Amino acid sequence: MPDTGSFWWWALLVVGLSIVLLLAAGAFVWWRSRRLRRVVRALKALGWRRGLRGAWGLARDPRTPWSVRLLPVPLFLYLAMPFDLVPDFIPVLGQLDDVLIVAAVAWLVLRLTPPEVLREHLGVDLQSLE
Repeated sequence: MPDTGSFWWWALLVVGLSIVLLLAAGAFVWWRSRRLRRVVRALKALGWRRGLRGAWGLARDPRTPWSVRLLPVPLFLYLAMPFDLVPDFIPVLGQLDDVLIVAAVAWLVLRLTPPEVLREHLGVDLQSLE
């Protein structure tokens, strides 16, 4: 019978290495993709107040798909859960999984929302950033 303590160390090692590989892949994509850097700069330039107003406008606009309107619900539920994929007491990796999930939801919102709706509510033309 295997020692359960060593199993958890191996499982933690595998999860940690997976996250490090994900970080390396993300850093490589960030380094190679000018479009991604432009999109992030454009969204950062919005500021938090304009961003919140734009998000509220996106949620209320009938042209926004229902899938985009419902994406924040599971995101907030996941962030409010007392347990995570990687526990938060692990110094860097614990918060990293939350950041990656928020980034994935933001990417889905930008990808699934029609460009004219984004342009109207956020003032960002993502197609011109290509």
